[in-house]
Amino acid sequence: MIPCDVARPQVGRHTVKVGRQSKPAWADFYNGLAELLGRERAETLMTHLPRNDPNDLVTKSDFSELRSDFSELRAEVRSDFSALGERLDRMYLTLVAGLFVIVAAMTGVLFTTL
Repeated sequence: MIPCDVARPQVGRHTVKVGRQSKPAWADFYNGLAELLGRERAETLMTHLPRNDPNDLVTKSDFSELRSDFSELRAEVRSDFSALGERLDRMYLTLVAGLFVIVAAMTGVLFTTL
């Protein structure tokens, strides 16, 4: 059995603890390697194996897909902000035109009462 320490999977009664998870399969794997390759080589191999769940590992294709998703999202956000800017421009013009009409109406009322 390989000694317990932080750098390597911990082996105890046919259970290897990898990170926070206990995996009896790792102990069985180590024992098989030790029988096949010898204890020293099995320990060397076990220290170089990933200690994470294979489903947690990220590949370059995952990053590529994520980059593509972010590019699409960025384009969508830019489009939405552009549309929002156009709406704000139209609203500003509407408010200015409305203010102009109100000022003209008030001026007309002022001149008709004098």
